This record gives sequence, structure tokens and C-alpha cells, in this order.
Amino acid sequence: MIIIRNIRLEKDDKKVLKKKIQKILNINDNFKYEIYRKSIDARRGIVFNYQVLVDIDIDDKKLSKIKDAEKFQEKKYIIDPPYKEKTVTIIGFGPAGIFCGYILAKYGYKPVVVERGKDVENRQKDIEHFLETGELLENSNVQFGEGGAGTFSDGKLTARSKDFRQREVLKILVENGAPEEIMYDQKPHIGTDKLIIVMKNMREYIKSKGGEVHFETTMLDIVEEDNTVKAIKTTKGEFASDEFVLALGHSARDTFYTLSKKLEMENKPFAVGFRIEHPQSLVNLSQYKVEDSSLPQASYMLTHQVEEYEKGVYTFCMCPGGYVINASSEKNHLCVNGMSFYKRDGRNANSAIICTIDENLYGKNLLDGIKFQREIEEKVFKLGGENYFAPVQRIEDFLENKTSTRVGNIIPTVKPGYVLSNLNDIYPEEITNSIKEAIINMDKKLHGFAIEDGILTAAETRSSSPVRILRNENLQSTKYNNIYPIGEGSGYSGGIVSSAIDGIKAAEKIIKGE
Repeated sequence: MIIIRNIRLEKDDKKVLKKKIQKILNINDNFKYEIYRKSIDARRGIVFNYQVLVDIDIDDKKLSKIKDAEKFQEKKYIIDPPYKEKTVTIIGFGPAGIFCGYILAKYGYKPVVVERGKDVENRQKDIEHFLETGELLENSNVQFGEGGAGTFSDGKLTARSKDFRQREVLKILVENGAPEEIMYDQKPHIGTDKLIIVMKNMREYIKSKGGEVHFETTMLDIVEEDNTVKAIKTTKGEFASDEFVLALGHSARDTFYTLSKKLEMENKPFAVGFRIEHPQSLVNLSQYKVEDSSLPQASYMLTHQVEEYEKGVYTFCMCPGGYVINASSEKNHLCVNGMSFYKRDGRNANSAIICTIDENLYGKNLLDGIKFQREIEEKVFKLGGENYFAPVQRIEDFLENKTSTRVGNIIPTVKPGYVLSNLNDIYPEEITNSIKEAIINMDKKLHGFAIEDGILTAAETRSSSPVRILRNENLQSTKYNNIYPIGEGSGYSGGIVSSAIDGIKAAEKIIKGE
């Protein structure tokens, strides 16, 4: 097997790609290949850049004369025996918990999962009902339920990690119904509609191997004895096992309060702000410099450093052709997120535009970050009319600090509805002013970002967990060596892929007894 890098084509055409490979290697057309990476370079016209794996033997002397080609041996994911015999309970069934359970089941274990929310099919019905009526179920919503918060976002699979397990995560997703192109696209995504199917299939795999999944089962406390956790208390009784995996989501606030009395935790920085919406056509034109409907919907990632306040502002969780979604999970509190379907065919693009904060702003007492989030979400709920309508404002009005009285060409997508508002008084001044400065400066990088009719929706408060549950190098709690705090809620990842990797690592530690 060899890999060829930097194959550049003007068209995304597999026939043309094969002929190019044939020419590079000077071979006939009787060979097999697969795309390993594909990206779009729009700096000087549209160019598709490929890396391909070719199943062929070439002697070293000939290979050395081929530019950008070398032998390739992909690292296979496998956990070698011996394996420790253990029982395992997993608390939380988002990406970290699901992938931990999946790997455990694959290697002969029978994990027991408890999840406060519903299975993904019924969860979807509850979310749709909420978005139509404003009737919120606190344990079945965009934050809670099978698949975690990431299921009702965009299914983005980008990650900065160089961990070889990243490719295993993608393989498992494809095996369970995700589109094959996530294996090679530079910016892979699944889409909420397809991710729902994938999560269900992964659950059924775990159950087929003897695992159990208990929905609508909320963790209440831990049962300890002789410096070891013996069981967890839940709304449906106790679950005893040898090992416990804490795969909490970042919105499990009541559980954080309980665990703060039992485990060692600390505050961590996070970021807050708004959702910002633009026409997707504007983003496409700014990024590609041409109008071409055959190209995928364009995305962006922008940053700005505000010197006056020493704060970073950045865009996060960008959803091409997507929708702003009401992500509330507590009565009388309102927060938002973004989502896209697989086709990304919505009229608007949206992303979070958020400002970094730490305990110097929100307070130095443990869980003050959660207190700050709640205060903002309660303020936003009241500003929206106390019926889960989200406050929105035109970008021009936000920059000029005046209440919006109309929307222009860009219609807000948030449901169950929106209220024209002034978002300037939601956050402390340093956050508001930092976001204003960032919008103006980001327009220099993405033309039209500060467009007058652009829409800001309040409030994006749950970019990541405001706490970290402390653990050692073996992923064990610093208080109990049979508890493994993992994933985004525990403060160790951000997004589907990094959470999945953390879950896989925890499974490895348990299997090997490290």
C-alpha cells in the first residue's frame, strides 16, 4: 500500500482522479484505490486536493522517484489480551458514554448504561413538540437524552487531535450508518437526521452483546465504602459494579452539585455569547469567490483577540445551511445552539460567536460558572417574554445599542419563535464590547460578517463545561480509583470526536486494568 499526497484537480471527479493516479504511477487501470483525505483550496480558484491510498506494490527505487508518494501502513486499532474481568456502569449516553460502551461490548464486556433522558426516537419527538409549543421537558430536550447535545447539532466531526483513535471513531460511525465520505472529507459532518440513526444502531450493538441501556434513569448519588464506590443511586434504584464511568453532559448541573461534595472538582474557563446568522449564499461567495451550486456549503472559523479586556472571541460550532435551535433544559431558563441536517440546505448559516471567560469574571467559588450561566439564561428567558421565544437583534442595531424594531432580508430561524430585542444588557460590558469589536474585525476576514441585517440570537451559554472533575493519568478520579470522569461534561473534551476518543481511552483502561 502506498499513499500519494497533493493530487490537485479542478473538478471533483473520481474518473479524472483515477486517470491522474494512473499517470503518476505509470500503470494500467487495473488497480484499487481509496480516498484518504479530500479538501478544497479556494485561495487561487477552486482546486480539489486529494490524498489517496493505492493497493499496489512498487519497489523502493521506483517509488523514490515519484513525487509526494511513499509506502503507507495504517495503524490498526486493537486492544491486545489479557483482559480484566470487570463489571462496568456508565452514567450518561452521549458520545463519550456511547463509545466507551461500544468498545467494552466489542471486547466481551456487558456494560450497564444509565441515561437520564429518553431514547433518541422519543427524544426527537419531545424536541419537536417543544419547538412547536414551547412546552419543555427538563430531562428530554436538546441537552439530555441518547446521543447527548451533539446529536441535535450538526454532527460535526472536526477535531484538532492527532490521536490515531480518531480514525477508529469515524470507522465505527460509518459501520453504524454514517456516510462514507466522513472518512476523508477535510470537514466531515453527519447531520442531525443521520446521526439519530447512527446513535440508535450503536445502542442496539451494545445490547446485542449483552449490554443494558436504562433510559429515564437519573443519577442521584454515589454509594461509597472503604474509599471505593460500590454503587450509584438513581431514580430507578441502585446499580452496583466494579467500575463506574462518569460520562456526564455539560448541562448535568444538578449532578455536578451532588458530586461536588463527593469528588474533587475545579472551575474551568468557558465561553459565552450569541448565535449569529447570515445568508449561506453570502458565506459561500466570501469563501469560494465564485457562485457554484456544485460546491459544498462553505463554513468558516474566525478568531479575534481583544486587547482592551485581554479576551479572545471566536466562532464555534458553525452550521452551514442550518438553524438556530432552542437548547433550553431548565424551566424558566433559555439558551440556544445551532444545528444542520445532512444536506445543509437551509437558507441561513449560523455559528456561535463567543467570548472567553474565567473565574475572574464569574466568581472563584466552585460552581460559580454554573451560577453565572443560570443567571444569564434566566435573564434571556424574561427578555424573550417568558414563553421560550428567543430574543434576537439585527447586527447593526446591536453595534449601535438600540432595540431592533424590524428584521430585514435575514429571517431568524429559531423556534418556537423570537422577540425583537436589545441584547446589549445581557452580559457584563466587557463581554458585550468584546463581541462588538470582534464582529467588526471578523468582517475583514469574511466579507459580510458584519452585514446590517445579520441576526444575533441570545444566548449561547453552553459552549463547554464550566467545571472539571479531577482525574489522574489513568483517567481515574483523584478521589476514587474506580470512577472514570470522561467527556465534555467532566471537562476533558469538546465535540463528538474528542469525546468519543476520551470514551475509548476509558474503555481501554478498564479492559487492561491500568
